Amino acid sequence: MEKSEERKSDSTHVANKKSALRTVGEFLREARQSRNLSLEDLSSSLRIGKEQLIAIESGNESALPEKVFIRAMVRRIAEKLNIDTSFILEELNEKNNESQPSPVIKKKNTRKKRNFNPFSIVILSGALGLFTSIMLVKYIQKGQNDSINNQRSDILLSDKKISY
Repeated sequence: MEKSEERKSDSTHVANKKSALRTVGEFLREARQSRNLSLEDLSSSLRIGKEQLIAIESGNESALPEKVFIRAMVRRIAEKLNIDTSFILEELNEKNNESQPSPVIKKKNTRKKRNFNPFSIVILSGALGLFTSIMLVKYIQKGQNDSINNQRSDILLSDKKISY
């Protein structure tokens, strides 16, 4: 009796070390076999490759695409086999969370960084200052020309004799 208990505890320990995908895959295989479905039948009805189904059932994650796609395939298989999908997805989540810390997702910066050379900033500000100075001088000259023209017209009018 003690030996059978030791074997049970050893098998429990080994089961705890199994990957989440392997545990879920074995469960899906048992469900498929209990419904007398072959891999070919399930593959054709779900339009998932037979090789991918074999990889899922055996827990071979390296033969599969990214985890998000694995989860989608597992969900579709579970729905086809009329299995509670929430239970299976929880199983995947629990074991993944135990074995790996959640990854930090960095948002990509889609804006281009513009590196300005300090020399180009000096040139740009100098050109802007020069343009402003030229415009100011032209404005002042225009004001002086207008006042001179007004004074001349006053002088010309006063020089003329108007006879009645």
